[in-house]
Amino acid sequence: MKRIFHIALMAIVLTACKQDPSSIFEVEDVTVSLNEGKKNRLKTDIEFVSIAYTDIFSTNISQNNLEEIITTYKSLGDKSLVIEMIVRKFISEGGSTIQNIDRSSSTSIESFVTHVYKKLYNRTPDAYELWYLTDVIQKDQDINASLIYYSMMTANEYRYY
Repeated sequence: MKRIFHIALMAIVLTACKQDPSSIFEVEDVTVSLNEGKKNRLKTDIEFVSIAYTDIFSTNISQNNLEEIITTYKSLGDKSLVIEMIVRKFISEGGSTIQNIDRSSSTSIESFVTHVYKKLYNRTPDAYELWYLTDVIQKDQDINASLIYYSMMTANEYRYY
């Protein structure tokens, strides 16, 4: 009798545990893609220098200064090196309008990150970009606004519209 009871109980337990997971959880298909802002048009040399200057100083570059930088830009073969030198020169000059990072809260850091993405990349950061850069800034007090601008302006995305 006990054996039949155990077999019956086991059968009830085994059949009760079989439930279709799709009836418990609703799962939606999600397409994952890179957030590159769908940029495919390379900035010309003059556009790059002019826009970089405006992004850092919030004013237009003078014609003489632009011609001098473009001459140097075109005379060197490694464009990525020249871009780094130009951005570094602009950031190190006095008079930049780069706002400091307000580290008083994660919300203020997120606001800074969003502002920089909109200003430099003409888009809002996706959730991961916002979290990652906010996290990096919170964890390292040596990271300042100039370093953020430098790293984002020398990235490939900054070269494209």
